[in-house]
Amino acid sequence: MSMRPLVLLFVLTASVARADFSLPEKETWLMVGPLYSSSAQGIGLGLETSLNFTNDIHALGMFGQAQWMEDSHTRLAAGIQGNFLLLGLELGVMHETESPLFAATTGLHVAPYFSFVYGSVGLRMGIPLYAPDNGLPKRGFETAFVLSLKLPVLVGGRAAVPIAHL
Repeated sequence: MSMRPLVLLFVLTASVARADFSLPEKETWLMVGPLYSSSAQGIGLGLETSLNFTNDIHALGMFGQAQWMEDSHTRLAAGIQGNFLLLGLELGVMHETESPLFAATTGLHVAPYFSFVYGSVGLRMGIPLYAPDNGLPKRGFETAFVLSLKLPVLVGGRAAVPIAHL
């Protein structure tokens, strides 16, 4: 696997930093972009959106995800997220639709991540809780590597370093 995409993301993120950079004060950011995941169950491609209320070195908000998985099913997730400096955590509910081998499964979504201005890299855990009794087994515990790229759009407050405005 080539490290070039990660190096490019680091350079783009670092290019935003300036000598006159200041911490955010009561800013609201809408972030939208593609989502990639890889686990033992396969690869998923989709879209993630989040709304974050930032202040100083922390943020609190909500997220939503929709992914189309390699074995012809859809994975949906939504919940709350928090950031402290560059570290974040998503907590929510996930639902995976029925596939030829597994019943539709609903459970918990837990995802610690490392965030940067234009996305995040993290680990996702899917903890199955419920599946209908239709003869198919429910999905098992899932861990996945997750990469998201995001376009941050300021929707409230004044950004110290303007990126995009709605």
